[in-house]
Amino acid sequence: MSNQLEFRHIKYFLAVAEDLHFRKAADRLFISQPGLSRQIKEMEDELGIMLFKRHNRKVELTVAGRYLQSGLSKQLHTLEHIMEHAKHLHQGKDGSLKLGYVGSAMQHVIPDLLVKFRETHPNVIFGLKEMENDKQVEKLLSHELDLGFVRLERIPRGLQSKVVLVEKFCLVLPKHHKMNTNNFQSLSKLKR
Repeated sequence: MSNQLEFRHIKYFLAVAEDLHFRKAADRLFISQPGLSRQIKEMEDELGIMLFKRHNRKVELTVAGRYLQSGLSKQLHTLEHIMEHAKHLHQGKDGSLKLGYVGSAMQHVIPDLLVKFRETHPNVIFGLKEMENDKQVEKLLSHELDLGFVRLERIPRGLQSKVVLVEKFCLVLPKHHKMNTNNFQSLSKLKR
């Protein structure tokens, strides 16, 4: 690859690949649509591959375009993380931790853990975002999160887990309900 392909080409390509619409991507990037089209054409010429199938008002990624989108998205995220970390180091920080959590974890679990962590690591910046279990797993696998606080029995390969809290659940019913502590067998009896 020669020096003609630049960071902006990658950024522009990923925007069009995400929107699958040149006008929308151009608006989001604050550039003109013809300018964006020209940049994408330059990238295709430089690489010697077609990245998009262009139809009347419809844009699709080619097989090569999909492959490039997948690989470049991961690499761009890594590059952004590296640059962000360099900024933190320049500011005297040791780095940052991006944490995902389910809402209930913010009541007791996370505040206590973060206070304890901050005692020994005062120069770490925390980025906290509430999200569902599945979204956290997705972001952990793509390295967009460093840690996730989830309520899951099983997690996918490639992730490690550590139990930080075990809670007991209880079933609460009206006082005169036909099910009680003497005849309760399983939750399946409540399915209707």
